[in-house]
Amino acid sequence: MFPLRGVRTVGLLRRTNGHRLFSSSIRLLDAEGVVKKPAPFNPRHMGVANQVYIPPSKKNMPNPITSPVAFFNVMIRKMYTLGMNTIQVALFRYQSGYKPQFLLWKNKAIETYVQVNKAFANRQLEDIKPHVSIWVDEALTSRSKQIPAGITLDWELIKFNEVPKLVSTQAMMIPGRPVELIQLIYKFDTKQRLIKFNKKSGKADKLDRDVVDYVAFLCDASTNDILLIGSVFESAPDEKLPKDNETSNKIVIERMKTNGDLFRVPPPAKKN
Repeated sequence: MFPLRGVRTVGLLRRTNGHRLFSSSIRLLDAEGVVKKPAPFNPRHMGVANQVYIPPSKKNMPNPITSPVAFFNVMIRKMYTLGMNTIQVALFRYQSGYKPQFLLWKNKAIETYVQVNKAFANRQLEDIKPHVSIWVDEALTSRSKQIPAGITLDWELIKFNEVPKLVSTQAMMIPGRPVELIQLIYKFDTKQRLIKFNKKSGKADKLDRDVVDYVAFLCDASTNDILLIGSVFESAPDEKLPKDNETSNKIVIERMKTNGDLFRVPPPAKKN
């Protein structure tokens, strides 16, 4: 929603480690009009580095009768967020020259989301490495090690309770590179099934539950490649809009690491 600015991010993006790089189809020119070669970087090193405001869902909105001021404030933030998302899309189209393929990107995001969950349940994380950031990869690997050896999991997406919704867009401004990347955050309200099988006892436990995830993806508009880079949570009704301030590399890295853990517990609700 807010531009990721500042040269502090460059150091996080230049390592390649032999991984495929996103393409750069738009040329950059120097002061003399000579074509400059964009600095190479590995998109898998990018994560959700910015604080994102996710408007509260309808069920979590303040009561307009008993809490009119709080309700009004949330509505103002909702309208501001919608306006900023519109500006980000317009900015991306203008500076990149690409027409956003929102339907294609949403379908690819859903496919990636399903692949990642299945790969985690089946302990096949190597298969989805090219489709997730290093932050998501590290978090999934760590959580996979916590599953007892005698337990096998099976995951299934039963249905979407509502149509997946794009709730946040951000054109990624990376110094020295053309604007081709855009961060997309989708709301996935789903019914999921998790089956846990105990090899020792032969007992299987089936759990069906409703899950709402706000999942962040990085899209390269020049190739329509999608990376799952993390997740965020819905903002509290009294939460204010994040400030667009520069932060240190330490804070940025810690934020990307935290947001890369897809299965972390939401922060506790604030008590009045």
